[in-house]
Amino acid sequence: MEFTITPLLVGVRQVDQGIMTYQRGYGKDIWLPMWSFLVQGNGQNILIDTGLEYFVSPPKFVEETGLEALLMEDALEKIGLTPEDIDIVVNTHLHDDHCGNNHLFTKAKFYIQKKEVEFCTNPHPLDYRYEPDFIENLDITLVEGDFELAPGFELQSTPGHTPGTQSVRIYTKDGWVIIPGFCCNKENFPENGPAACPGVHSDAYQAYDSAQKVKAMEGTILPLHELDVSKLRR
Repeated sequence: MEFTITPLLVGVRQVDQGIMTYQRGYGKDIWLPMWSFLVQGNGQNILIDTGLEYFVSPPKFVEETGLEALLMEDALEKIGLTPEDIDIVVNTHLHDDHCGNNHLFTKAKFYIQKKEVEFCTNPHPLDYRYEPDFIENLDITLVEGDFELAPGFELQSTPGHTPGTQSVRIYTKDGWVIIPGFCCNKENFPENGPAACPGVHSDAYQAYDSAQKVKAMEGTILPLHELDVSKLRR
């Protein structure tokens, strides 16, 4: 089965590259785009992550990149959809920039790793980006480990950035595409050498190993916070 993927830019922040690459790139300011991915196929509209609930697209970002981050409702409207048209939501993890708009999708079934849901309801005090109301009143299917959502649509367990991070591998007409579930841009996946551990993690050893797992997969990697994702066509 083949799917199409449409990236939706639903948030942006300006951060330090070190947030993406552990022990590398510190002191370099970068734009951090927050992508949601609309995946269509098998008669379904599937959304990977839901972005920030509230944000302002900085004029400087628009000026420097030619891109504009939109509120989720506006991003969907631009392609002729509403939140009610989404059948399935996959949360890669439950930090605010990946699940802030979960509440909009009242008709969707959510697929989230069990460990991530458990951590969201009782987060460590050091991780301030979790709020239990991100997952209140949702129709959640708890996933444990790797899981095939449909032929050509795989959820891959990649913990370390958070306890229950999951990545997604999707089959398209151009072959497999991998959307890592952890904070990363193209600097995490050099052509030669190992992948870089994400700079934000709950377990650096796990995060490093998960980055290697993703790099070793067959397919084209679309780093979760990479500006060049904007060049993707359906």
